[in-house]
Amino acid sequence: MPLALGCGRPAATAQDAQLVSSRGEKSAFSEYVGRSPWTVFVFVSRDCPCLDAHVPRLEQLVRDYASRGVQFVGVDSEVDATPESVAQQARKLPFAVLVDDGAILANAFGAKYATYSALVDREGRVVYRGGIDTDKRKMHDDATPYLRDAIDDVLAGAPPRRATGKALGCTLRKW
Repeated sequence: MPLALGCGRPAATAQDAQLVSSRGEKSAFSEYVGRSPWTVFVFVSRDCPCLDAHVPRLEQLVRDYASRGVQFVGVDSEVDATPESVAQQARKLPFAVLVDDGAILANAFGAKYATYSALVDREGRVVYRGGIDTDKRKMHDDATPYLRDAIDDVLAGAPPRRATGKALGCTLRKW
Protein backbone atom coordinates (compact mmCIF):
# COMPACT_ATOMS: atom_id res chain seq x y z
CA MET A 1 0.00 0.00 0.00
CA PRO A 2 1.57 3.34 -0.98
CA LEU A 3 2.22 5.89 1.68
CA ALA A 4 0.72 9.36 1.32
CA LEU A 5 3.33 12.10 1.32
CA GLY A 6 1.10 14.85 2.63
CA CYS A 7 -2.34 16.31 2.71
CA GLY A 8 -3.66 17.00 -0.78
CA ARG A 9 -0.79 15.22 -2.52
CA PRO A 10 -1.16 11.92 -4.36
CA ALA A 11 0.44 8.90 -2.72
CA ALA A 12 3.91 8.05 -3.98
CA THR A 13 5.10 4.50 -4.50
CA ALA A 14 8.55 2.97 -4.92
CA GLN A 15 7.92 3.07 -8.68
CA ASP A 16 7.93 6.89 -8.45
CA ALA A 17 11.42 7.06 -6.92
CA GLN A 18 14.17 8.71 -8.92
CA LEU A 19 17.55 7.49 -7.66
CA VAL A 20 20.60 9.65 -8.33
CA SER A 21 24.08 8.17 -8.70
CA SER A 22 27.34 9.68 -7.46
CA ARG A 23 27.79 11.01 -11.01
CA GLY A 24 24.45 12.81 -10.88
CA GLU A 25 22.71 10.37 -13.25
CA LYS A 26 19.02 9.73 -12.52
CA SER A 27 17.45 6.30 -12.82
CA ALA A 28 14.03 4.96 -12.00
CA PHE A 29 13.51 2.39 -9.26
CA SER A 30 12.39 -0.13 -11.91
CA GLU A 31 15.75 0.12 -13.66
CA TYR A 32 17.52 -1.15 -10.55
CA VAL A 33 15.16 -3.98 -9.71
CA GLY A 34 15.13 -5.14 -13.32
CA ARG A 35 18.87 -5.82 -13.30
CA SER A 36 18.82 -8.87 -11.03
CA PRO A 37 16.37 -11.47 -9.80
CA TRP A 38 16.72 -9.97 -6.30
CA THR A 39 17.77 -6.53 -5.06
CA VAL A 40 18.55 -5.51 -1.50
CA PHE A 41 18.13 -1.80 -0.81
CA VAL A 42 20.06 -0.80 2.33
CA PHE A 43 19.21 2.62 3.75
CA VAL A 44 22.28 4.50 4.93
CA SER A 45 23.29 7.53 6.97
CA ARG A 46 26.71 9.14 6.89
CA ASP A 47 27.01 9.50 10.66
CA CYS A 48 25.60 6.23 11.93
CA PRO A 49 27.80 4.01 14.11
CA CYS A 50 25.21 1.22 13.73
CA LEU A 51 25.70 1.21 9.97
CA ASP A 52 29.48 1.40 10.38
CA ALA A 53 29.39 -1.63 12.69
CA HIS A 54 27.47 -3.61 10.06
CA VAL A 55 29.88 -2.96 7.17
CA PRO A 56 31.75 -6.28 7.63
CA ARG A 57 28.44 -8.16 7.64
CA LEU A 58 27.29 -6.31 4.53
CA GLU A 59 30.60 -7.14 2.84
CA GLN A 60 30.06 -10.81 3.67
CA LEU A 61 26.49 -10.72 2.33
CA VAL A 62 27.69 -9.24 -0.96
CA ARG A 63 30.43 -11.89 -1.23
CA ASP A 64 27.98 -14.69 -0.47
CA TYR A 65 25.13 -13.63 -2.74
CA ALA A 66 26.32 -11.44 -5.64
CA SER A 67 27.11 -14.48 -7.78
CA ARG A 68 23.68 -15.93 -6.96
CA GLY A 69 21.65 -13.10 -8.52
CA VAL A 70 21.34 -10.76 -5.55
CA GLN A 71 22.45 -7.16 -6.03
CA PHE A 72 22.92 -4.69 -3.20
CA VAL A 73 22.24 -0.96 -3.46
CA GLY A 74 22.75 1.66 -0.77
CA VAL A 75 20.13 4.40 -0.51
CA ASP A 76 20.62 7.78 1.16
CA SER A 77 17.23 9.37 1.77
CA GLU A 78 18.44 12.08 4.10
CA VAL A 79 17.63 15.70 3.43
CA ASP A 80 21.26 16.68 2.83
CA ALA A 81 22.18 13.77 0.53
CA THR A 82 24.10 14.75 -2.61
CA PRO A 83 25.92 12.84 -5.35
CA GLU A 84 29.18 13.85 -3.66
CA SER A 85 28.12 12.58 -0.24
CA VAL A 86 26.99 9.21 -1.61
CA ALA A 87 30.31 8.85 -3.43
CA GLN A 88 32.02 9.19 -0.04
CA GLN A 89 29.69 6.63 1.53
CA ALA A 90 30.29 4.16 -1.29
CA ARG A 91 34.00 4.17 -0.46
CA LYS A 92 33.27 2.47 2.88
CA LEU A 93 30.45 0.19 1.68
CA PRO A 94 30.69 -2.81 -0.65
CA PHE A 95 28.10 -1.41 -3.09
CA ALA A 96 27.01 1.77 -4.84
CA VAL A 97 25.02 4.32 -2.85
CA LEU A 98 22.28 6.40 -4.47
CA VAL A 99 20.41 9.53 -3.47
CA ASP A 100 16.69 8.97 -2.89
CA ASP A 101 15.59 12.44 -3.94
CA GLY A 102 12.65 13.48 -1.76
CA ALA A 103 12.84 10.25 0.28
CA ILE A 104 10.23 8.67 -2.01
CA LEU A 105 11.73 5.18 -1.72
CA ALA A 106 12.28 5.44 2.03
CA ASN A 107 8.68 6.53 2.56
CA ALA A 108 7.29 3.83 0.24
CA PHE A 109 9.26 1.12 2.08
CA GLY A 110 8.65 2.58 5.53
CA ALA A 111 12.39 3.08 6.16
CA LYS A 112 13.01 5.19 9.26
CA TYR A 113 16.48 4.02 10.29
CA ALA A 114 19.89 3.44 8.76
CA THR A 115 20.51 -0.30 8.21
CA TYR A 116 16.83 -0.74 7.29
CA SER A 117 16.88 -3.10 4.32
CA ALA A 118 14.32 -4.19 1.76
CA LEU A 119 14.64 -7.37 -0.31
CA VAL A 120 12.79 -6.84 -3.57
CA ASP A 121 12.08 -9.18 -6.48
CA ARG A 122 12.58 -8.30 -10.15
CA GLU A 123 9.01 -6.94 -10.38
CA GLY A 124 9.57 -4.57 -7.45
CA ARG A 125 7.63 -6.54 -4.84
CA VAL A 126 9.09 -6.30 -1.35
CA VAL A 127 9.42 -9.74 0.25
CA TYR A 128 11.38 -8.68 3.34
CA ARG A 129 11.81 -5.33 5.07
CA GLY A 130 13.60 -4.40 8.26
CA GLY A 131 16.93 -4.81 9.99
CA ILE A 132 19.99 -6.64 8.80
CA ASP A 133 20.04 -8.59 12.06
CA THR A 134 19.34 -8.24 15.78
CA ASP A 135 22.57 -6.35 16.56
CA LYS A 136 22.87 -2.60 16.91
CA ARG A 137 26.50 -1.52 17.37
CA LYS A 138 28.11 -4.45 19.14
CA MET A 139 28.27 -7.45 16.86
CA HIS A 140 27.44 -10.81 18.43
CA ASP A 141 28.00 -14.24 16.93
CA ASP A 142 24.49 -15.31 17.95
CA ALA A 143 22.60 -12.41 16.33
CA THR A 144 19.52 -13.43 14.37
CA PRO A 145 20.43 -12.78 10.70
CA TYR A 146 17.08 -11.44 9.42
CA LEU A 147 18.30 -10.36 5.99
CA ARG A 148 20.51 -13.42 5.39
CA ASP A 149 17.63 -15.72 6.35
CA ALA A 150 15.28 -13.92 3.94
CA ILE A 151 17.78 -14.16 1.09
CA ASP A 152 18.45 -17.85 1.78
CA ASP A 153 14.72 -18.54 1.83
CA VAL A 154 13.91 -16.84 -1.48
CA LEU A 155 16.91 -18.39 -3.20
CA ALA A 156 15.58 -21.77 -2.05
CA GLY A 157 12.22 -20.92 -3.65
CA ALA A 158 10.39 -20.35 -0.36
CA PRO A 159 8.83 -17.25 1.14
CA PRO A 160 10.97 -15.60 3.84
CA ARG A 161 10.48 -17.15 7.27
CA ARG A 162 9.81 -13.62 8.51
CA ALA A 163 8.62 -10.75 6.32
CA THR A 164 9.84 -8.06 8.73
CA GLY A 165 12.60 -7.54 11.24
CA LYS A 166 13.31 -4.68 13.60
CA ALA A 167 15.83 -2.15 12.26
CA LEU A 168 18.17 -0.82 14.95
CA GLY A 169 20.11 1.94 13.16
CA CYS A 170 20.16 5.72 13.50
CA THR A 171 17.08 7.73 12.65
CA LEU A 172 17.08 8.96 9.05
CA ARG A 173 16.76 12.73 8.65
CA LYS A 174 14.33 12.59 5.75
CA TRP A 175 12.70 15.34 3.73
